Amino acid sequence: MKLKRVRTLAPVTFKGRVPGELYEVLAAYAGYYREVHGEAIDLWPLLVQMLRAFVDADREFHAWRRQAGGSAGRTPPWSEDGTGMEPRNG
Repeated sequence: MKLKRVRTLAPVTFKGRVPGELYEVLAAYAGYYREVHGEAIDLWPLLVQMLRAFVDADREFHAWRRQAGGSAGRTPPWSEDGTGMEPRNG
């Protein structure tokens, strides 16, 4: 069996601001997460996980990436597609 080369990228830092209303909703979602899972979560890891789930679920985006070819068609390394790779940010 030939294995493809594992693609690894260094973590990237994002900086920015969110509207106060969005912050309130995210803080409430963190409370919901704590109640459902029985453990607290900081907002940044929660936001990263939400963004991952959004990107992974966007079928039209993935179809576009496949059409674009090259590295644009690759599956994100955090996706649950059986690659076995662990998240690097969060």
